[in-house]
Amino acid sequence: MAKYKTLSIEDLQSLEKEFVEFLVINGMMHDDWTKMKDEDPVDAQKMTELFSDVVWESILRNAKFLDFRSAHSIKCFQCLDDKIVLVGVDSKETDMSTPAFLALKTQEYPDDVVAFTTEKKYNKLRELEIFEMLDWGCEISEGKLFKELCLAL
Repeated sequence: MAKYKTLSIEDLQSLEKEFVEFLVINGMMHDDWTKMKDEDPVDAQKMTELFSDVVWESILRNAKFLDFRSAHSIKCFQCLDDKIVLVGVDSKETDMSTPAFLALKTQEYPDDVVAFTTEKKYNKLRELEIFEMLDWGCEISEGKLFKELCLAL
């Protein structure tokens, strides 16, 4: 069973070259893979899951920032090695999902917008927590909004 989630057919197709390299590194040539898919689909699925985990591990290890946006909340996370730092803004009235709000500089936020920050140590393996956050709706980012919010606090 995959540690994270198995990549979709489209994802696997886009990573075909990397998958072939993965198979070769694991001692499997094209004919072996074709035979496995035809004769032992369970083992073929396990190999696909293993490759998916390798891809996810690489993505998650390199993730430094995550963003989460909803109508009344923006949360930005910095994913450090030993802890995660949260900077966010919430509002009960202001719709933060509009292009007009997103274009505002932080010093121009309406009065009902509340900014906050906190941090915590990971409760699980760093990469697993980041994966769960992606599964809950966060997106990997370059950290631009995180940095802007930090400067506004």
